[in-house]
Amino acid sequence: MCLTQQAYTSDDVDSKSFFCCSVSDLYRVSSNTQVYSPDSVDNNKASQENDNAKIMVESDRTYRNKEKEIIILEGTTKISREDEVVTSELANVLQKEEKIRLSGNVKYTNEGLEVTAPYAEHNMKKAETDFLSPKYRYEELEVSGRAKYAIRKKDKTLYLNKASYTTCNLLNPDWSLFSDNAKLDFNKGIGTATDVFIKVKDFPVFYSPYMRFSLDDQRKTGFLVPDFSGSWSKGPDVATPFYWNISPNRDLLVTPSYQQARGPELETHFRYLERDYQGDLFISYLHDDDKYLDDRYNYSFLHKGKISKNLSIDLLYDKVSDKDYFADLGNGITSSSTSYIESYGKANYHMNGWVANLKFQGYQTTDKTISLSDEPYELLPELTVSKRWDNKLVNYDVKSTITFFDHPTKVDGNRYDIQIAADKTFNFTGAYIKPRIKLWHTSYDLENRTDNLTETPSKTIPMFSLESGFTLTKKISGSSLVHQFQPKMFYLYSAEENQSDIPIFDSGNPEFSFSQLFRDNNFTGLDRTSDSNQLSLALSSTLYDIDQKRNILTASIGQIIYFDNRNVTLDNSSKITRTNSEVAAEMILSPIEKVFLTSTVLFDPHQESSKTKKHVHSLRYRDGNNSLFNLSYRYRKNEIEQGNASFVWAYNNHLRFLGRWNYEFKNDTQGNDSGDLEVLAGFEYESCCWKFRLVSRRYKITDTEYDKNIQFQIMLKGFTDVGTTLGTILEDSISGYIEEDY
Repeated sequence: MCLTQQAYTSDDVDSKSFFCCSVSDLYRVSSNTQVYSPDSVDNNKASQENDNAKIMVESDRTYRNKEKEIIILEGTTKISREDEVVTSELANVLQKEEKIRLSGNVKYTNEGLEVTAPYAEHNMKKAETDFLSPKYRYEELEVSGRAKYAIRKKDKTLYLNKASYTTCNLLNPDWSLFSDNAKLDFNKGIGTATDVFIKVKDFPVFYSPYMRFSLDDQRKTGFLVPDFSGSWSKGPDVATPFYWNISPNRDLLVTPSYQQARGPELETHFRYLERDYQGDLFISYLHDDDKYLDDRYNYSFLHKGKISKNLSIDLLYDKVSDKDYFADLGNGITSSSTSYIESYGKANYHMNGWVANLKFQGYQTTDKTISLSDEPYELLPELTVSKRWDNKLVNYDVKSTITFFDHPTKVDGNRYDIQIAADKTFNFTGAYIKPRIKLWHTSYDLENRTDNLTETPSKTIPMFSLESGFTLTKKISGSSLVHQFQPKMFYLYSAEENQSDIPIFDSGNPEFSFSQLFRDNNFTGLDRTSDSNQLSLALSSTLYDIDQKRNILTASIGQIIYFDNRNVTLDNSSKITRTNSEVAAEMILSPIEKVFLTSTVLFDPHQESSKTKKHVHSLRYRDGNNSLFNLSYRYRKNEIEQGNASFVWAYNNHLRFLGRWNYEFKNDTQGNDSGDLEVLAGFEYESCCWKFRLVSRRYKITDTEYDKNIQFQIMLKGFTDVGTTLGTILEDSISGYIEEDY
């Protein structure tokens, strides 16, 4: 049964010698030869030295034809050369031609590759093996397939003719790649094929005259599968990304695309990674937007690294063409609601406990409702130097900051700040006490002043604080629970000084919370230092399960008691006379391992009605079948009132349903119902070798406008993705959703 030679056959094999005769013919010719005893064939083992590699041949029975120089091996035959092993039921060793012909359940294994076939021929001189009608499998990558014939070269490359390739079960694959000729180079992790069809079951869904694909998770240069997506506002989009693996530590992704409603767009993303630094450059350019009637762009540059052992830098420059960029071209409610994009340059130096930070910082406003006068200051630059000394007797620390503020319409100038402090912690059994003194001085050199501001205002404020607490622990009898009770006290005194001649560069009133109880300044930033004579009282309670080694309940509540009025305010208005703060409370409850309930409440006892200023509650459930459910409610008095529900429901081991509903209950400034912020619904189906996602989203981009889209993604395991990358979108929308590698 002679076969005509085709592409990808051994160099020394032609149509006359390759598969020249049947196995039965060979056996018939050789079966009349002399039967040698085991001793005559070296204990049924023959060896030969070729290319410095020894070939070992083993069998149950051996027959030799001296005249034709043929050895026939019967029974369990095993041929090995270094890590390569071939087994069969029958083998013919052609000593003159240095070939071995194998038949009957031929099995070849080498470095994770397994090939089975009814017939194979091994060239001992060239260390190559030809297979007829083989099946192959590469266990590490879960890759398998069939072919009309195949050749395993000495360089470990596998050539295939009329072949299939899949990561599914080979008996009934959900998808397969079919090609006329293919080359699988497992050393380089690259596969190439010609006349390629991708079939789902038996239905062809894609054709390419040539394809180059990855056999592992290493980066490879080449065109990626086109990306198809779209929305009602943007229209259908088509992207054809090209990936250039420049070097092991540098790569470039170039993505030309076309948006039906807007026009052609080009994105480039360059990344680099060195031992001491890393970064990336991103450029997106949309030529002559058909809707906006102008060019649109977004570019950013990020770099982080070490200059020396003690010096590191962090740089970011980000810019967009216009204020409508994220609303028009963003990919979700988060990006469409972006008000500012930040650019900065940071340098950090540390040596012998000293830490120095230099920062340049600027912003681009992307919210049309923000006026020029309300835009933040730029830092040109800010330098902070600090150090702490921990000694047995007393601890010291110093922090000094010099900042140069710049603004086109408001007062700006320089600010010099220094804080010197000393403290000591006294520990007792189950208790501690920590006194601390501090001197805070800030001075200014102002420009573009208004009438009520002096040129060089300053403030110098002495401060004293005393923090103490203790812990009571008791095991609850008859259970595995341990109860901890932790009272805590924090007294703060800072002297009053008139600060009305000091402008506001970065100070603000933080939202009151439980952590605010233990700060030494009631303002953020450095432009205001509160005049304080106050005592914070807090209680924390914890239930811990010893057997399960986890917290069942953690609850905290606290309040500040004010002994004097507060005359220092941000706007230099009337003094604050209330004698106590709001009551802040936090709780985390987990009655069972799968359920978590968290609550934060801010309660104001001074209000006659609507005493609750803020409360946030969330419930999360996650089971062992990749299902999760989130329910949350956020309320901030006179600001927001939102509900959010999201879920991932695993219907079975393959199908999961996805959803989110984010709703604003509070009316907008015109008195209209704010309604939906984001609605998402979809599903994902996953088998052993592929995953499909379909997601429909509707989210608000302005007070009155929504973006709507339907997106899909097909992921063929170990091969490629088709469609929009939805993993990041789902992680942002559904709290707790984890995008797993596939």
